[in-house]
Amino acid sequence: MGLKEEKHLSRTAALVMFATLLSRITGFLRTVLIKNIMSPKGYSDEFLVAFSLPDLTFELLVGGAIAAAIIPVLSSSISKKNEREGWKAIGTFLNITVLAFFFISIIFYIFTPSFVGIVAIGYEPGTEKFNLVVKLTRILLPSSLFMILAGQCNGVLNAYNRFAAASFGPVLYNLCVMMSIILFGAKSVELTTFGVMISAMIYFIVQLLWTRKHFSFYRPKLYIRNETFLKLIKLAVPSLAASAVVQVNAIISRSFSTEFAQNSVTMMNNANRTWQLPLGIFAQSLGVAMLPTLSSQYALEEKEEYRRVLNNGIRTVLALCIPSTMVLIALNREIMQILFKWSSMSVYEVAMNGLALLAYAPALLFQSVVVILNRAFYSIQNTRIPLLVGLGTIGINIAANLYFTNHTDFGAIGTAMAYVLTVMVNAFLLIILFSRKTGQALIPDNFIFLAKTTAVTIISGIILWIFTMIIPFPTEQSFSIGKKVLEILSVIARLIPSFLVFIVTSVLFKIDEIRRLLAVILTRIRKITGNPE
Repeated sequence: MGLKEEKHLSRTAALVMFATLLSRITGFLRTVLIKNIMSPKGYSDEFLVAFSLPDLTFELLVGGAIAAAIIPVLSSSISKKNEREGWKAIGTFLNITVLAFFFISIIFYIFTPSFVGIVAIGYEPGTEKFNLVVKLTRILLPSSLFMILAGQCNGVLNAYNRFAAASFGPVLYNLCVMMSIILFGAKSVELTTFGVMISAMIYFIVQLLWTRKHFSFYRPKLYIRNETFLKLIKLAVPSLAASAVVQVNAIISRSFSTEFAQNSVTMMNNANRTWQLPLGIFAQSLGVAMLPTLSSQYALEEKEEYRRVLNNGIRTVLALCIPSTMVLIALNREIMQILFKWSSMSVYEVAMNGLALLAYAPALLFQSVVVILNRAFYSIQNTRIPLLVGLGTIGINIAANLYFTNHTDFGAIGTAMAYVLTVMVNAFLLIILFSRKTGQALIPDNFIFLAKTTAVTIISGIILWIFTMIIPFPTEQSFSIGKKVLEILSVIARLIPSFLVFIVTSVLFKIDEIRRLLAVILTRIRKITGNPE
């Protein structure tokens, strides 16, 4: 890959990261609204649990297939000047998923109470909470179809290297959902849920408008025996199962959370969304940008370039996620108070939310590795290994949750610890198996980088701890805009010295990934200010 292509990949990654940042910010605002508008009404837990079956439907039908099959197959067909053949496969897959949706949704609708008994084991059948989850789940089920279709449109856009439209679509969806919560959240959970379903429909319509010009080769037919379609299915089925496994693990954690006090599901969801913010901005966005390049390099047998791009991607993600994990651990209570205390919130509630984030924080490091390596497996058109590893983690997750629930006093926070243990095992298994499959020595190749980055993070973490001891942080139970400003300024004042030390020590330790990121940022600043120097 030449300098021009490398710059293009960097620009693409930066664009996707920015769009993902906006998506995560709006997603955060949505979560904050749920906490401050719906949680006081006592039905935020039920609202969140109701997403279990619709989300699982999405993952079963299209989730992992977007990255593992749709993008690689269509990208490969485009690069080989065989676009029509690629669309026979993509169109057939799209048609089959729509048909399958109606079949699965009918089953879920008829047997909703039975499934709710699994996804919310803490709710007794026949109780008000149980019946509300059943009602909300049935309202949400149609939204899965719109999310499935929008997701496939995004896959098509990515295959044509149109990342902006695909990346900014979720922002619109989040804004629509936020509007629903603002309008109806304090009045009716049912109306709020209908608003979410309408938001998904709007999201799909907008994505279809962006994608429609690429649908010239689409036909409402089923080319079941098409060679490219059979290849796509071979890639898609294991990846769909693997993405469903991820959703099942999330459902397991949420289900165990329903066994504890009211708002435990909401608390754990808040902490979960918080650590996933840097995960989405750094790991997932870079993974999306890397996949077409890695897929093309593998197809063209450019092994050395493939190895270099993959290692650079892993190092870039870890250079961002390792210090981010440290910040989440060191400032867990402060972060949760800033993000979610927009009304009266007790000191105890803030502390518990902080502990939930502290328990989840290490997942950022391990899940970032899982995200990149899953994309790496998809690029070499191997989806079986991520599937088998994922299936194994379900047993680990259930066993760990049972242990923390029955043999410790951690309460709902034990579900986060079980999740961290699960993704840690997942990450190490993928590293070992990818190294064996490709011959790339991932750990030895990146060991020096990891040692340097860890050392730099520890040094900056010590500086952060010192300034945390020096600079006070407001802990009053009441809320006001003035106090919120003081909270933010307090955290910024603590982070600035730590950040400066991190940058200086990274340069001294010659961590190339940090220096490249600094160069990109400085270049952007110069362009904005119009200063060429």
